[in-house]
Amino acid sequence: MTQSIDLSATGEFLSVSDLKKLHGFTEAAIEKFLGECDANQPNPKSKSTKPVKLYSAARVDKVLHDELFIEWQAKKKTTSSKRSKSVEAITETVVANLGSEVSEVVTEVSKVAEITEAIAGKKTFDFDLGLDELVTADWCEFAWEDFQVEDDRNFSEEEKLHAVTTVNKMLAAAYWFPPDLFFDAFTQPMKKDDQNVNSEALAKGYKEEILTKGFKGIPLVTFMIRDRQDNTKVMLNSAPYKLMAIADLYKLGSLPADFRIPVFDLQKLKSMVRDKYGANLNFALKYAIAGGELGRDFALREISRNWLTSLCTGISVPL
Repeated sequence: MTQSIDLSATGEFLSVSDLKKLHGFTEAAIEKFLGECDANQPNPKSKSTKPVKLYSAARVDKVLHDELFIEWQAKKKTTSSKRSKSVEAITETVVANLGSEVSEVVTEVSKVAEITEAIAGKKTFDFDLGLDELVTADWCEFAWEDFQVEDDRNFSEEEKLHAVTTVNKMLAAAYWFPPDLFFDAFTQPMKKDDQNVNSEALAKGYKEEILTKGFKGIPLVTFMIRDRQDNTKVMLNSAPYKLMAIADLYKLGSLPADFRIPVFDLQKLKSMVRDKYGANLNFALKYAIAGGELGRDFALREISRNWLTSLCTGISVPL
């Protein structure tokens, strides 16, 4: 259990902000290498927000000299270096194609600098390094009662068992995101049909369920396809009300400190339910990745046609 201390009265502790600024930690790295904080203090900006997490300077120093942390930091620097080189390459290309007019060169290079600065200032999730750092959260067994079904008499006991087993496999293979990393990583393009009274009612009910029972449900799902509107994020394909509910609770600061959000990569699905797959569904998952927006929409429709995959993913598309 953590103790409450006055950060201004001692230099023996480092805050999350200190760890990020001074030593290049990310949220995932803090959780992986340091784990639970050693102390906390009330947030000076607002008493209603979560307390500031503090970590022992001595323990941090040990981590900084740990070979695994040093290796992680080196990989992180390599990735940042690659990004910088790609920006330099863009600048050189712009200059080479401009001709001899100096004013045009200055203008175009300035545009590149502005774009680069905007991207650098935007908080994003590093999918190359971050996914490997996410560990599976503790999860009590998923049960048939956790499915949202109107009439379970339509399913045999064998079908129920198959569905429950599939979702438990999905949860075990999911990436479990802390909320702050989750919103840096994912987006869900909202259609007009999604923004209706029914979705708001479902979101309200789901919020209450999360607060009383935790994340009791199927994981959020994705094809790991980048969002065209924001290439730093990946699109989700789950029911919009789930994202609405989690976003509202996160903004209110109502989620528990150890709350994790499971996100499942749909490309792993066919290996889990191979015996329930048809040729169309098998083709659909491949086409989702290579076929752009049309491929993704086609795959979602094929998933919604199959009772098992529709039930286990929560994907229901009007046919």
